[in-house]
Amino acid sequence: ASIRWREARLTALLERGIVDVLATDEFILSGHTGLHAKLMGEYKMEEERVNEYPLYKKAEEDHYIFRTKSGTWMVASKRAHVDRSAGFIATQGPAPLPTSEGVTWQYWDGSKWVPDDAISAIDVKA
Repeated sequence: ASIRWREARLTALLERGIVDVLATDEFILSGHTGLHAKLMGEYKMEEERVNEYPLYKKAEEDHYIFRTKSGTWMVASKRAHVDRSAGFIATQGPAPLPTSEGVTWQYWDGSKWVPDDAISAIDVKA
């Protein structure tokens, strides 16, 4: 099966509430060395859900990764930003999971979104 078909199938399963079975418990966000380098690190799944998807929290820091209503994953520097769907690093398009194959990332430079091919989210158990 093609990657596109598998991603569509995964999205359908996630939308039916099977996300807890398929989502990774923890992953490492890495690669960005610029303005928002402090947001890189290990993120673990919280019990809370945002837009019916897992909320991930960086170990020992108040940084979060969540799925927006439009389907993109966003990295917020504090919990209040999650509630406002605001962040400084995001996927360039919708994705079932931040660790999904083919996901590309971007960061906010203060005035526009800038693609950053160095950013990746890797499942710790992969």
